[in-house]
Amino acid sequence: MNHARFLAWTALVANSIAMGNATPVADSGIFEVDLISPRNETYTPQALMPIVFALQNPPLASTLEAAISWQLWEGNNRTSPGSVTDGLLELALLNLTSSEPLFVDRFVNTLAYPDGLWTFAWSLQIYNCSADERPARLISTNNTSIFTVSKSGQAPNLVAATSSDMCGTMEAYAFNVTSVGDACGVLGPSPTTNPCAATVNPAAASSISAAATAFACDPLQRSVNPNVTCPTSTGKSSNGAGQSPMAPASTLLTLLTMVTALIHLG
Repeated sequence: MNHARFLAWTALVANSIAMGNATPVADSGIFEVDLISPRNETYTPQALMPIVFALQNPPLASTLEAAISWQLWEGNNRTSPGSVTDGLLELALLNLTSSEPLFVDRFVNTLAYPDGLWTFAWSLQIYNCSADERPARLISTNNTSIFTVSKSGQAPNLVAATSSDMCGTMEAYAFNVTSVGDACGVLGPSPTTNPCAATVNPAAASSISAAATAFACDPLQRSVNPNVTCPTSTGKSSNGAGQSPMAPASTLLTLLTMVTALIHLG
């Protein structure tokens, strides 16, 4: 398994750029997870191909002990070169304070595998602490997206994927958290999903890409990301070139990426 070659980076990135001001953490509300990328489409080979989820009312991820496990493989062979069998996004560890939509990302390198049909399988796990559920009951969803990597495809476009004519096609799961029980959230009747409430604007898409590049170009990661084009200058200003209003958020994302990388790789 060429895991190290296929992964462009292995850090969890939590991105809430330009989505609004922080609000007090709530113990109730609608928690939703939307898959923005990849979709059932054909993409060109990418050094940093995005895997992106949107979280709505993200502080409730901790309340529900939410996590996403994911796998990626070519064709029908789960052990094919480049397969990822142990992807994990521990959403409950984010310790968030803003209820604004937030993006959680990973990136993979598909340049080494320029053509092929790929399966992206993911499972969202949460816990329900309703009064009639003792102990807390694990709720798990299972989802699969099939996408193609081909030179005849198009580059992933997070802005287009969340546009008004495309956002409704996202895979989405919503949960109605009515209160907090002994150890986790108490769920009420299932709400209707609203994936169009989480959109990626151009500035956020640019910052997501910049944070991924910053991680891939770090000297500790450079050897496993040889296909990433790095800025000629490694100073702070290079990460925010042309995006000066986003610079503080971009810097924060880079720091968060590095810290999480130490956790996952240590």
